[in-house]
Amino acid sequence: MNRLCKVLIVDDEFLVRQGIKHHMNWEAEGFNIVGEASNGEEGLQQVELLKPDIVITDIVMPVMDGETFVRTLKAGYPHIEVIVLSSFSEFEYVRSTLQHGAADYILKPKLDTNELLEVLRRTAGKIPELQYEPSHDGWRLGQLMEKMLSGFTLDEDNEMPVIRENFPLGAFRLLAFQITESSLKNQDQIEAEVRKRLPEIECAILPAESRLSVMLLNMKPEQDEAKVEQIREWAAEAGAGQNAPVWVLSERFLSFEKMGDIYRERLLKLMEFCFYYTNRAILIDGELPPMHPAGYQFNVNMFLQHVKRNRVETAKEYLHEHAATLGRDYIADVFEIKSFLGNLIFNVTITLADMDVQSAGLEESKYTYFKNVDGASTLTEVMLVLDQFMTEVQECVSGSGGKRSDPNMTMLLDYMHAHYDQPLGLSEVAKHFHFNPSYLSSYFSSHKKEGFNEYLNKIRIEKAEELLRSDDVTISEISSMVGYSDHSYFCKVFKKFTGLSPSRYRRKFWA
Repeated sequence: MNRLCKVLIVDDEFLVRQGIKHHMNWEAEGFNIVGEASNGEEGLQQVELLKPDIVITDIVMPVMDGETFVRTLKAGYPHIEVIVLSSFSEFEYVRSTLQHGAADYILKPKLDTNELLEVLRRTAGKIPELQYEPSHDGWRLGQLMEKMLSGFTLDEDNEMPVIRENFPLGAFRLLAFQITESSLKNQDQIEAEVRKRLPEIECAILPAESRLSVMLLNMKPEQDEAKVEQIREWAAEAGAGQNAPVWVLSERFLSFEKMGDIYRERLLKLMEFCFYYTNRAILIDGELPPMHPAGYQFNVNMFLQHVKRNRVETAKEYLHEHAATLGRDYIADVFEIKSFLGNLIFNVTITLADMDVQSAGLEESKYTYFKNVDGASTLTEVMLVLDQFMTEVQECVSGSGGKRSDPNMTMLLDYMHAHYDQPLGLSEVAKHFHFNPSYLSSYFSSHKKEGFNEYLNKIRIEKAEELLRSDDVTISEISSMVGYSDHSYFCKVFKKFTGLSPSRYRRKFWA
């Protein structure tokens, strides 16, 4: 097998997911558990992000069940194989998933290591490019590099010779980027691109943290400076910072044994700095401004006094000054920043309650603000959330009541109404508006009662109803005209919204 078979687990039970992940040393058998999800909707996002070869999914899950998930997955990614987990009572659902393209199923009560491995091997055998051979040396090299990243020392007699054989040149660097829904290339394609652009060096993808793509680059010491310039040009070409990931490049090290320390102590810290530097294509260790602590502490009492005296704009300006300082100094811990801002939101809502300000809407939406702050990937995104929060605070203290029309939301809804007949998913819309998809999902939910997908379906079904009231177009054509590639799925969604099948709706109208 040229590479490990990538497996995604979709199950709402945390213990089941952990049990499968830790059943055995999957890499030794030729498999790599690349991620997990707790429902079908989250599973589709992970599929787009991680590009698995095989998906193991439960049938009964909240938000989006396994049957709908499999049907949607196979419609969009027919090459991905699916293994279904079920209980004895769910076989009718299993039958449906098999009809929609699932490769196999396993009964949960009988789930054990040997059966799961056998089903995975059988399913991997259906994927031509894998040519399943668990004895391939690739997993061995991956294991050794994972061991180094975890802080262990390799055995000089048995393990280091494997490393020296694969990486014979004298200088090393680590090149990494954060994997996101908007990343245009997967890990294997990135490695192929490195080999194409930098043919004189050795490279390999490391088994790093989830959502982090890390490559080990091995080159001759005298080539290092020229290769750094080539990588810098490549990152700029890729358009990082404009709906593309920010790249980071470690300092040079001359011994493979240092890789673990460089990864844990320098590279992961560089990745954190991407939270601040969204306008740079690449961060190179040693080229950032000198580090120094923030010049002042945020005065929470003064900030809250501004809110109490209805000087919300002044409070917001003070908050932005603090954010600018954080961005300039760039060393503050990202988790601590998000925690601080979450506490600030909480303190403001408490202050409004103490002032007897009518803020029921804000009390309800504050949890969305907490979630959006926590999910933001950049300082800029965090400040957009805080700006929205402070706007709502201003409305409360000025007594203007409900939320004002949000121009960003208006543009978003206009775009959906204009493009409902196209393949329109959360990732496509997020890419168009330069949002993080998870942030856009939360942002949408904070403004509308329904989620993104439900609102899109509502637009499409309303248009379908209009077309059905004409007798000039067939139901199959209408399905395609309002954005559904799967006719049976269109009929199911239509009945969910109207209580009638499309054909019955048309007959009832003309009657």
